[in-house]
Amino acid sequence: MDLHLGGGLAWYDEHKRSNMTLKLAAPISFMTLLNILSIPPAEIAIISINGQFFDGDDCLLQDADTVQLYPAMGGG
Repeated sequence: MDLHLGGGLAWYDEHKRSNMTLKLAAPISFMTLLNILSIPPAEIAIISINGQFFDGDDCLLQDADTVQLYPAMGGG
């Protein structure tokens, strides 16, 4: 799975990477992915799976998926 951690979410990766590839031997749930990455669900504001916005309900992710995660962002 190709994974992008946008904004400050890269801080949750031990190597502070914003782009990485994860090899999945079997499908995993979206919540399992967050648990693996130690990202609290409340930190995620925008989820894209294979270019489609995802509403946050749990789903199964496959090795061939592209997942992009973004936190809430503000500006002024």
